[in-house]
Amino acid sequence: MVIACTRDCYDTCIFNEKYEPLKVFPINGFTCARGRADLIRNERNRITSAYVDGRETDVNDTIKYAARLLKEELKKNPAKVLRTDYDGNQGLLTWHYPDRFFNVINASQTDRSICSSEGHSAISAHYGTSMGALPEEFPKYNAAVFWAFPASISAPHIWVLFVRKFKVSIDVRLSDAAKKSDKAIIIRPGTDVFLALGVIKVIIEDGLIEGKVKHLEELAKYVSNFSLEYLSKVSGVSINDIRWLAEFYHERKPLTLIGFALGRSLNGGDAIGVISIIPALVGLRRGYYYSNSLGWGIDFDYLRGLHMAKSSRVIPMAEFGEYIEHGEINVVYVWNENPVLTLPGGDRLIEAVREGRVRLIVHDPYWSETAKLADVVIPAQTFLEKYDVVYSYWHDYLVYNEPIRPAIGITEVELVRSLAKELGINHPLLLEDPWNAVDKAIRPTGVTISELRERKIIKMRPRYLPADEPDALPLPNPVEPEPLNRDEVYLVFASHPLYTNTQFREVYGTLEPIIHTHDYEGVVILESKYGKVKVKAVKDPNVPPGVGFIYKSSLIDLDGKPINSIIEPIKGKYAGTPKLNGIKVRIIKT
Repeated sequence: MVIACTRDCYDTCIFNEKYEPLKVFPINGFTCARGRADLIRNERNRITSAYVDGRETDVNDTIKYAARLLKEELKKNPAKVLRTDYDGNQGLLTWHYPDRFFNVINASQTDRSICSSEGHSAISAHYGTSMGALPEEFPKYNAAVFWAFPASISAPHIWVLFVRKFKVSIDVRLSDAAKKSDKAIIIRPGTDVFLALGVIKVIIEDGLIEGKVKHLEELAKYVSNFSLEYLSKVSGVSINDIRWLAEFYHERKPLTLIGFALGRSLNGGDAIGVISIIPALVGLRRGYYYSNSLGWGIDFDYLRGLHMAKSSRVIPMAEFGEYIEHGEINVVYVWNENPVLTLPGGDRLIEAVREGRVRLIVHDPYWSETAKLADVVIPAQTFLEKYDVVYSYWHDYLVYNEPIRPAIGITEVELVRSLAKELGINHPLLLEDPWNAVDKAIRPTGVTISELRERKIIKMRPRYLPADEPDALPLPNPVEPEPLNRDEVYLVFASHPLYTNTQFREVYGTLEPIIHTHDYEGVVILESKYGKVKVKAVKDPNVPPGVGFIYKSSLIDLDGKPINSIIEPIKGKYAGTPKLNGIKVRIIKT
């Protein structure tokens, strides 16, 4: 028996029935503080009954009530029913299969762009896929560049593979990873693309090219338009460090690991795309890593039923609050996500539900802020309590997840099929056996569900490998960050070692809303073009002037307001990813 941690995490640790991490590469027999706390968390803050308008109700009656809510709105306008979900649980049945129901009823959906979409699209534009280096290839590198990737916190199993090797960290502050690296390069938020162009300029113009890239002449002509003085000024990185980094790439041939946070910043897609080209210029084949989830060949579209039904409308996560505020949505159905705290404009959802303008249905194992707000609450099972198939966006194991704890609540599959029955829907997508759907979805990886049930964990064969000769096109079109005025900083968010987004507060408590800055101390107001929140400012010598960072697990301000309420509805140009990092805020002392 095995079980996999299904959390939105690179490592996707695999455990035995005693919840001990397996001693197989790259799990290597250890897990993080979150993984160690899961058995404790599983017993706390659980939703154990169904609720309607704050009253405890029978689960079956609640499902019938939810179905009536949906039916009434579907008669008027299916597009005003929005389902929103994300990667709270990475199981194929938990996350992807339920979409079939919502596609059949023609509801709206979010674009699921908040995390890695921008980088997937940007890298694919150059390589035809975002697939990069495999875990088995990591040990062959004697050096690594962690670009906007604080892996010592957010990906400890990746980090440990480079503990004894030369590491470079590029970040907007002196993060834990930067402190533990052999060299740290501190950059201004939103300017990574300018640093990458500087590195490419030196590699090309100093004759350091050893690899092949299509349209190299166009790239060379493009970077010739920028002086190193200009690129240094914009990025805040010295010319000496730009040259050093280019020569380091040429001499040491490091693996480049690119963080998701970069895609949520100004010029994020362009930065990720340009950075991914650097290894190819120095002769490295597949010399980068971003996320491999789209390279295994898993047919997510089939699982979601897109071959037979589609949503009526796709709403950008960046504009979630805007759609709610402007009356574009009347019913919101949430699973696998806590949008009140994680989506831009979560405060707009709070207002709309409290005023009765939006009806909120939530299926969740825990009493999240979104569940506490909901009109209808239905208890869900955790990954420790149900069967599923789990994949990783780093390692190449597919896992047959088996329960090790008694079930509380119902699964996502059971719920959507029950809702379909109440609505009288007999669509083939929902009549197909869910395990048959999973079997068809994973077959392109070289694995069948029968084999997986027998062997428990099986290595996948990557189906979509990057081109050996990437294309330098499209060329970037970067913009400089807006200049800061007095008492302004660029706000960025960072991972905390004890939390995964809003999870694990049941074990480790709620984080105090603190902005770490170079210059400010005490209670302050953070004001953007979009709103205000109240937080505590703490001076931190690891944060440069003009930057403020907040742990992204600390998402409620001192007055109980979501910090995401100050995030402006700005979309990335490749996949529409919300711009969460680098938002300019004014600090007002109270």
